[in-house]
Parts: sequence; C-alpha cells; structure tokens
Amino acid sequence: MDLSSFLRERQPRWDRLSQVLDQVDQAGLESLSSEEINRLFSLYRLVSSDLNLVATRTANPALIEYLESLVGRAYVHLVPRRRYRLFREWWKVVRYRFPRLIRRERNLMGLVTAIFILSVAFGYLATALVPTTAEIFLPAEHVNVSPSARVASLEALERSGKTRVDTAGKHAEFTTFLFTHNIRVSFLCFSLGLTFGIGTVALLVMNSAMLGSLAALYADDGVLSFFIAWVGPHGAIELPSILFASLGGLMLARAQFRRDRGSFLYQLRQMRGDLIDLLIGTCSLLVIAGIVEGGFSQVNEPTIPYPLKHAVAAILFIALVAYLFWMPVKEKNADVVSHELAVA
Repeated sequence: MDLSSFLRERQPRWDRLSQVLDQVDQAGLESLSSEEINRLFSLYRLVSSDLNLVATRTANPALIEYLESLVGRAYVHLVPRRRYRLFREWWKVVRYRFPRLIRRERNLMGLVTAIFILSVAFGYLATALVPTTAEIFLPAEHVNVSPSARVASLEALERSGKTRVDTAGKHAEFTTFLFTHNIRVSFLCFSLGLTFGIGTVALLVMNSAMLGSLAALYADDGVLSFFIAWVGPHGAIELPSILFASLGGLMLARAQFRRDRGSFLYQLRQMRGDLIDLLIGTCSLLVIAGIVEGGFSQVNEPTIPYPLKHAVAAILFIALVAYLFWMPVKEKNADVVSHELAVA
C-alpha cells in the first residue's frame, strides 16, 4: 500500500470526524441535526475501516495510534452505555419505534384490518343464516352447550363465589397459559409470512371467522351482552396484537414478491430492525392482554356489571388507538443513533 497516497486520500475525512467529535465533546450529541448524526455515523464506519487497513497493511504505530484514538472517541459517543440498556431499549421500542412502524405501514395495516373485519362478518353471517355452519368454525364445546346455558352456569358460579379462577395460584397459572398461547398464535401469524403470506392470511381468516361465528351464536341466544363483556376487555388489545403480528407476516410476504429492491435475504437484512421492533411491541401488548384476560375478563355479573366491562373494553381500545396514532413518536437524536448502531 502506498502510504503517501493513502494519507492524501483519507486524511480529509479523518479531519472531518475530528471536527465533529470536537463539537460533540463541547455541546453533546443532541447539538447535531439528524443529517449531521448520519454523517458522523458514516465517518465512524469509514475511519474504522481505515484503521483496519492500516493495522493489517502497514507497520506505522503512530498512525495506528492516531486512528485508534479517533475511532475510540466516536465509539464513546455512538455506542449506548450498557447500564439499563435492556430496559431502555425496550422502552424506546414500545414508546417510539413500534407505533411509528405501524403508522409507516398503514397501507398493509389497512389490508390486514380489512381481512379481519370481512372474516368476522363472514363467520357471523354464515352462522346467523345457517346455524349449523358453527360446527365448521368452532370446537364441539362451544356448539354442544347453548350460550345461554353457559352464561347461566358462569353467573351461578359467580354468585356462589366459586369462579373458575378463584385463587392467586390459579390466576397466575391461567394468565401464564394465556401469555404463551397468545404469543404462540402471534408468532405463527408472523412466521407464516414466509409462505408468501398465504399461511398468514389463512390463519387470520380462520381465527376471525371463528370469532364472528361465536358472536352469532351468543347473539342468537340473547346473551350478546355477556359475549362482549367476556371478549371485549382483553380483546381490545389482544385482537389488534394478532393483527400486528399478521402485519409482520405480510411484510415478509411483500419482500418475497418485491424483487426490484434486491433479493429476499437482502431485504430481510434491511427489515430486521423493523421486524424486531414489531415483535417486541406486539408481545408487550399481549402481556397486557393476558393479564386482563386472566383476571378482569373472567369476572361476571353480579360481581362486575356487564356495562362496566363494556366501558372498560372501549377505554382500552381508545387508549390503544391513541397510543398508536396520536402520541408523538419522534425520538431524540441520541436515541436514533443508538438504534442505527444496534441494527448495523
């Protein structure tokens, strides 16, 4: 390697990196604009590459020491501290990056939501018009016992104080079961996107049609109020979470069909940060849904009036919509850098 030519070519960017780091040392990373942060990150990677070349192809200790010092200064500012990093990274995902991703993918999200609504409507109408079709959508336990008889039995247990989840141990066990079940379904919706989205759509249609069919049975038997109070509180969070997982599946499917942006593996590497954020946000919401379902959703009249449960379901859904589409999602510059480094 011609050291003189190398120095003439690379020295300007070393000087630029040094100047930017001097500014950061004085005023902090927050003093930089988004464009300046991107430039700093790019210079850091380029000078790191220069350091590797110098270390492997020359024996110039002074130059190696200088570049190591420069790269080390940049590393201190760009790489987040490890203390509390796990919690902080989780918080940045659920507070900023997850809702921002949902907004950015609003077209695919709209498609997933449309599939869900149409499938629920299909299951409801099919069962309302031809009740025997419920046998196609639902397991035998929901078909063999009438909804009104089931509701009467549950309300009798509530009055007697012998509810299905009546101890702390049972509540913890049931909630854990719900956590694992809901997360398993969501991961399945997500991973089936690798079947060009066919598996994701099929699973979403099947589960949505089951929900519609079950609602039709309860409505036909005059206990729709119970059904809404039973499904609504946790469903206000759980059902959208399954849609978010299905969104991830369709994002994978889109990458398989979209060849103009490179190979699937290349697109997957570009998407990995978004997909991780999507899974973390979805699982976090499912934990909340599992807590609600394992406790509040299992309590019936006369302990908790059904109108109150309806109101709680509405409040939770409105809160979720506000979180996803109303709250500000712009991160501080330092947070953006941390995320770019983590993805890279």
